[in-house]
Amino acid sequence: MPTATPSALAREVIGPCPRNSPPLARAEAETLLAQVPNWTLSPDGTVLLRDFTLPDFAGAYALVERIAALAEAADHHPDIAFGWGYVRLSLQTHAIGGLHRNDFIMAARIETLPH
Repeated sequence: MPTATPSALAREVIGPCPRNSPPLARAEAETLLAQVPNWTLSPDGTVLLRDFTLPDFAGAYALVERIAALAEAADHHPDIAFGWGYVRLSLQTHAIGGLHRNDFIMAARIETLPH
């Protein structure tokens, strides 16, 4: 799949998130979710989730490598599970125990990667 053109959200800066920042309210998270349509919210609204289906293990591993490089550059890291033909991501700002705008920015950036 070709690389997607970065959305306005993907071009935003991932900034610091002080530990005393409140997590996004569910309504705010749902508004931002519309900008990353391949992602879903966990039932409690505190985690952003995305599954990728790939043709084989090598494809899954290659996507994980691209996501890891992007995450390191942004200093914002998803939790990643992968295996033969799949990659499962979850994003949450652990320091605040919920979602922050940074999580949605990272999700939008991940969508620009070839997969």
